[in-house]
Amino acid sequence: MRRARLLLVSALIAASTLASTAPGTFAFQGQVRSDSDGFSYKCLGYTDTYPQQLYTLALSQMAKLGYLVTDAAIGPAFTRNAFLNTVFKDYAVYVHSHGDNYWAASGYPNVDSGFLQDPGTSRCNDSSVDIVRASSIKAATAGGGFNLVIMSTCSLGSDSSTMPGAFQIEKTKIGIQPEFYLGYVGHVYDSSMLRFEQAFWSYINSGNPSATLWGAFTYANSIGGYAYVDAANPFKANWWGSATYKGRPTSQGLW
Repeated sequence: MRRARLLLVSALIAASTLASTAPGTFAFQGQVRSDSDGFSYKCLGYTDTYPQQLYTLALSQMAKLGYLVTDAAIGPAFTRNAFLNTVFKDYAVYVHSHGDNYWAASGYPNVDSGFLQDPGTSRCNDSSVDIVRASSIKAATAGGGFNLVIMSTCSLGSDSSTMPGAFQIEKTKIGIQPEFYLGYVGHVYDSSMLRFEQAFWSYINSGNPSATLWGAFTYANSIGGYAYVDAANPFKANWWGSATYKGRPTSQGLW
């Protein structure tokens, strides 16, 4: 509602100066970020091309869904400060990186989930210096609602994840607000993430006016063929939010 009020004020001001209003003034903004250097040959021992593919896919498909992606970065420009300084104004967020549910000294369930910023070209990811924590994101978002959040990382779709709460998305599957959070459970290959997200995006952006994000999730989950790490880490995606939300940008409470 905070940003809804700001949008209304902007509309009232612009009404008297319509001729000089810049294109995109009323667009619902989003951002796409991808850690690529942490997936480099130097860090993994092989060349991983999936971060670039996932980034390019998210950029095009988020725009097709109706969001204006004003902040996008792959590689060294994806820093903690760059993300935290811009997330306040967003309605949709996509991140591909390493993710985990880190221990926290306080708060239930003693978890402060996070993903890693790009480490730059001179080193590999180090969780002691690269974490973008859910608690920091929650402070930066200042209570603003988000429509769509995709954490294309390991672990941030698990039941213990605190990342949905960083974006004010309740961990329920019967939500009534226009919001949807997608993440993965446990350790996941990014090749499987790409397969899943290609199916997810193709469904929601198929042109079917009845398509929902839950429907897109269900379709992507149904196609199978996902490589997995081991028996203890089968491929598993998860979601929270509204099962009827269609993914188009809208202000919270104005659905």
